[in-house]
Amino acid sequence: MELCQANAAHGRRFFGRLTSSRERRDPVRLREEAVREPPVEHLPAWSMLALAQGVYYAAFGAWPLVHLRSFEAVTGPKLDECLTKALGACCLNVGIHLIEAGRHGGRVRRDVRALALRMAATFAALEFQYAGRRRRTSPVYLLKGFVQLGFVALWGLEKLATDRAQQRPPMAAHA
Repeated sequence: MELCQANAAHGRRFFGRLTSSRERRDPVRLREEAVREPPVEHLPAWSMLALAQGVYYAAFGAWPLVHLRSFEAVTGPKLDECLTKALGACCLNVGIHLIEAGRHGGRVRRDVRALALRMAATFAALEFQYAGRRRRTSPVYLLKGFVQLGFVALWGLEKLATDRAQQRPPMAAHA
């Protein structure tokens, strides 16, 4: 009896499901497991930046979708509820994309970096235009504009670091 329980516990996978001998010998599943990259212990700076910006966009994008009343209480009343929710959905989607890109742990692809930089620059320009210069929106958007400028600056620093690393001469093989 104990031997059967020990064998059953040995063959268990996640959530207590038993694996059949067929699943254990499945060549496709074995190849997929072999291809998986090991987990990254420390994320590189550009991955952490993509994660941070993604979480920021996802949070501010989901907020008007989840509770429009509290969003308007902080940012001021909106004339068009549909437009507010549509922009929130777009921000949420970009945030999810940046989170997925940063979560992989490797270098963030060039097109994802360009998307992050352009989104931050666009939002900063709009928020400074309408909250600062025209004073048509809540002053909270000025704070958001400075956060966006921070993202632009950090992506610029990441680009400089990448360029410097590419200009360094390669290390000698015997060193």
